[in-house]
Amino acid sequence: MLFIHIAAGSVLLLFGFVALSVMKGQYKHRLSGNLFFISLLFMTGSAALLTDDPTMALLTLYYGATAWAVIIRKENSTGIFEILAMIAIALVSVRLFHFAFTATDLHPTFKFILLAHASVAALAVLLDLNMIIRGGLSGKHRIVRHAWRTCFALLGAVMSFSSNTSEYWPRFIDSNALIYLMLFVLFYWLIRVLFTSWYNQIIQSVGDSLLARKLLEAKQSLNGK
Repeated sequence: MLFIHIAAGSVLLLFGFVALSVMKGQYKHRLSGNLFFISLLFMTGSAALLTDDPTMALLTLYYGATAWAVIIRKENSTGIFEILAMIAIALVSVRLFHFAFTATDLHPTFKFILLAHASVAALAVLLDLNMIIRGGLSGKHRIVRHAWRTCFALLGAVMSFSSNTSEYWPRFIDSNALIYLMLFVLFYWLIRVLFTSWYNQIIQSVGDSLLARKLLEAKQSLNGK
């Protein structure tokens, strides 16, 4: 099981950073994103079996699953998955708050980390509820939901992978530096999607690519005749 966790975590980190690096909306981004999500399922599942408390594994799985779901769904649509996910993350948030406030032997740094995770999870509950009431998301807000949850899934993966496999973690890679990098990437994408023309440029680029592909298919069809 530890081997599966290490292998899945390694693949997840690889394709997670590939997805962040390549052109968004294109084939490489979609492929690396799907491979990231599949490896996330294996990593969080094995992490839940390797630890006594699967709360953090469930938290990471939630972020990754909801980030993936909002992209594969049509705009302005939700379903039973989003309701179940909201209930699950609400329970996780309550669990984290309860543990942070009731445990008497927690190191202050670890307590701060737990409270930060619990607070973000509570925010996710409110955002889920808002999306469900509105009947889904579209445009920039849909991309923002995908972006920040993907970053948090990758952040959770780095934290879980480095802590559960500390003896195998490469010494030349600073896990704390990766965590800070993910936080920077998170805010970078939030600002870029919401406050720049990036989203419109991506929509145009994807549309141009689809149009070019359709024209090529039509030309090949005519040549075949």
